[in-house]
Amino acid sequence: MNIKSLLIGSAAAMAVVSGAQAADAVVAAEPEPMEYVRVCDAYGTGFFYIPGTETCLKIGGSLRFEKNYEKAKGSRAYYDWHTRARVEVEAKNDSEWGTVYSWIRLQGDSYNNDSSEINDGGGNQTRWWYYFGIGGLEFGRYDSPGTRFQGYGGRTDWGGYYGNDHDRQYVSYTAEFGGFSGFVAIENDLDNGSNYNYVDPITGQTVLNQKKADGGRTYMPDVSAGIKGAFGDYEAGAFVGYDESDESFNVRKWVRGDIGMFGFTVMGLYADSVNNGYFNYDGFSAIVGLSAKVTDTVTVAKDIQWWDDDSWRIIGDVAWDVAPGFSVLLEASYGDGKSIGNEVRTGMLRFQRSF
Repeated sequence: MNIKSLLIGSAAAMAVVSGAQAADAVVAAEPEPMEYVRVCDAYGTGFFYIPGTETCLKIGGSLRFEKNYEKAKGSRAYYDWHTRARVEVEAKNDSEWGTVYSWIRLQGDSYNNDSSEINDGGGNQTRWWYYFGIGGLEFGRYDSPGTRFQGYGGRTDWGGYYGNDHDRQYVSYTAEFGGFSGFVAIENDLDNGSNYNYVDPITGQTVLNQKKADGGRTYMPDVSAGIKGAFGDYEAGAFVGYDESDESFNVRKWVRGDIGMFGFTVMGLYADSVNNGYFNYDGFSAIVGLSAKVTDTVTVAKDIQWWDDDSWRIIGDVAWDVAPGFSVLLEASYGDGKSIGNEVRTGMLRFQRSF
């Protein structure tokens, strides 16, 4: 056998072996396309679709550091350190009955280096708030629907004293028609299983409410309702809340406007009992608030509140948006009178990171 025949025979053998190996080779499957997170712009900024669903999710929160000061005539000054961490999760999706939505907030607060456990009555507190609903129907535990409906208080961070209904279980229904909207709600008036106590607005102490203890029907909820309308740059509204156990009413009316760099709020409040769960005062009070956006990043605001027992308070603050997600707030107040205390001065400096 010559060299040429040997080479040809070797090539043929290799071809046969290669063909057999090719027939037995495992072919890798094509990778499935990856589903990336999609932005959901149907409900505002910050939402994204949960992969594989049509539900839009938003995650946010804030971290806060505050230094507080309070001094009343005839008493020693009080200094307070306060830190807070807050996480919020919101989910929304469409349905034939309207938007299906939910909101959860987890918040932890620490005062003056307190390292005690959750809700032990000390300076460290961890709390949950939440609500969910479909269309205009809502269930939850959060600030009273009426407080949120009115846009809270004045123009400052404190906003004045305009209610005592910031942590309640409730069922509400809100409807919109044209430039108007209205709501009605039933709210649980029990406090830790009892509606026989209330917090005195002057002393801050929990006091036995003899009237409620004698006549409170614990199975009945409080009832509130409101209506408001938008008129160009202005909004006007009214609210009424009935405290079932105390058998007393709270009525609020407000006008609010934002024109260019300026804003104002005028609010009137009336309750016929100091034990009213919506507004712990027997009489009339008014809040006048003004604000101005002096630069793209700095806003100044002032609120003045007066009670018909001639008590009064003035609150002022300066808010600075240092950078996206980072802000500084300086706020101070001075008040005097029976409903406030004797020449009470307060101050607060806050640094906050929001996301």
